[in-house]
Amino acid sequence: MSRQLPVPDQALIDEVQILPRKGMLYQLQGPGHSGKSMREFAEAWTAMTLMNGDYVHWIDGACRFNPARIIQTFPHTLPDCEQLLHGLFVGRGFTVHQFSHLVQRLQAEIKITKAKLIVVDGPITMHLDSQIGNYEARSLFRKTIDILKKIADENDVGIVLITSSKAYSKRHSNLLTMVKNRCQASLLGKRRRIQGQNKMWLFHMPTKSSGYRKEITPQQTLYESISRVIDRVPQIWSLQKSTALFK
Repeated sequence: MSRQLPVPDQALIDEVQILPRKGMLYQLQGPGHSGKSMREFAEAWTAMTLMNGDYVHWIDGACRFNPARIIQTFPHTLPDCEQLLHGLFVGRGFTVHQFSHLVQRLQAEIKITKAKLIVVDGPITMHLDSQIGNYEARSLFRKTIDILKKIADENDVGIVLITSSKAYSKRHSNLLTMVKNRCQASLLGKRRRIQGQNKMWLFHMPTKSSGYRKEITPQQTLYESISRVIDRVPQIWSLQKSTALFK
């Protein structure tokens, strides 16, 4: 009987270490339309923030926000979990100018809500519209990123941007580079098949930590998949009180 050899580099990444921090722009980048494969991280962090009693802003630039996915993230034992969604403010832009306006409005809205987390899903998507010229797209996007950076700095709030990891055009490449140059942290995800299992290989900057995250099953809630992270949140508070997002 042959012995199955171990597959190297199968260590799981520390999902506490990769949490977003206050006052920083954080890029989630991975495969799929506008980084779709990495959206579950933002959804999990959103649920954790809401459960902590804090507000969250979610700007949907990819036209795919689904509140049911956030509800599925909460533990089954949590009563009236739908009520937590009252702390989630969602804005959706259907054109690049609407999207830009939503980001500009955040500067005033964040002063009122005191939100601890902002998620911008698909910030590049609208700027790839063929009806928008290259110069206008770059100008609008540069202004958007600068506003988000200012919001993070002035309000000590964590801002997560979800993008694809691969560029599909020269304009797309230029805008992705702009995101990477502005973000102080990033999490790159790549799908790999290891011993018959789908796994997400992750690489985090600036810590340079890497590892796998086992693919969750359809029967498993997002909450169950991050339960070990939530259980360890008090450790974050005690070790990183100055920067912890979930505080």
